[in-house]
Amino acid sequence: MARVAVLVSNPCTIDARVLKMARGARDAGHEVHVFGTLSADTVPYQTVDGITFHRLEWRPAQIIVDNSPMRLWGKKGRPLAIRIARKFVPFLKYRLFSHVFGKHVVNLKPDIIHAHDLICLRAGMEAAEACGAKVVYDAHELEVHRNPPLPRLQKWYVGKVEKQYGSKAAAVITVGRKIAEILGEELGRKDVNVLFNSPPVETCPRHVRSDLALPETTPLVVYVGKVAVGRGVSEILSLLRNLKGVVFATVGPCDAVQREALMTQASEQGVSARFRILPPVPFEQVVDYIAGADAGVISVEPITLSYRYCMPNKLFELSFADVPIISNQLDEIEEFLAENGNGIIVDFENQTDLVYSIFRLFNEKQTYRFNGARRAHLEKNYSWSAQAEKLVKIYDHILPADKKAVAPKVSA
Repeated sequence: MARVAVLVSNPCTIDARVLKMARGARDAGHEVHVFGTLSADTVPYQTVDGITFHRLEWRPAQIIVDNSPMRLWGKKGRPLAIRIARKFVPFLKYRLFSHVFGKHVVNLKPDIIHAHDLICLRAGMEAAEACGAKVVYDAHELEVHRNPPLPRLQKWYVGKVEKQYGSKAAAVITVGRKIAEILGEELGRKDVNVLFNSPPVETCPRHVRSDLALPETTPLVVYVGKVAVGRGVSEILSLLRNLKGVVFATVGPCDAVQREALMTQASEQGVSARFRILPPVPFEQVVDYIAGADAGVISVEPITLSYRYCMPNKLFELSFADVPIISNQLDEIEEFLAENGNGIIVDFENQTDLVYSIFRLFNEKQTYRFNGARRAHLEKNYSWSAQAEKLVKIYDHILPADKKAVAPKVSA
């Protein structure tokens, strides 16, 4: 059994990828500790389902002020000092994160440090040097090709930091094959592993149609995931006038600003009665909750390379829920749908083709449902249990013999 320290830059209460992997390591018999940030609704230290969470205050601008001459500006000058400090956070956050979290990780004396996203990587590498651990770098996306696009200087700096530390990690993991290819080129390594964002599947006490009070005969299109700029929700909503009789619902987090903007848009276009923003459900229950929808949209706009090559949670949640998918032109998703036969690709900028394709999908949806052989292929290659097994093998590969998994079982 090994001791695993997981580093993440959020409180890790709903981060599906991090929690799934932490549970996968736990199920393999490892001792798992998650180091995350403290928020108003979390506690600094707790053990939940056999995983220990350590949460620390993370206020980088405040740290900069408190460790610079700006600390002498007094209460009246502090707001200005914080605003100035925020300009430096994009360049100092990697060092600051290591400063805040590093010593606590070292004190744990882990065998593996699993660093999620670039902000955690320097902290993981510096802690590993102090305690002899092996580092796994988990790149959730292409850091230098994020949305919104980074300014030129920051983009150069991010690439420099990622190569400096990512090239030395014991293992590198990411979310899709195309991102793995680009990341491997940028890091100068050919051993980038792919662990897909596949969902665990648990029963949900609610269902999307019952929450909408919607009969089975009413066509239902769902969008799953965070409602944010660049995800295409507003663009789908603008089509609803031409989707006669169709209900469109989002399932996932939506902040107050986005909610107000979308509801105003729906009202102005006269489709409020056929548009709903539903709250998120636990990530383990999403598949069961959305099952029975007639179509799922992946409307991500390929405005950055990271978005163009994305392999998001929603792709796998819709697939395992057996909801036919209609996706924007996104390279790896197109390959996935061609391989599994459970959806179609459309240029979302062509609204006429998109409306036509949605109605065609409704009428031919049985063609895109999984039969026995195709379902078996999906389970074998893309289920969460298959991804968890890969994670355990990656850990075993970098661990000494006496630390390898002692109970190699995985959650469903």
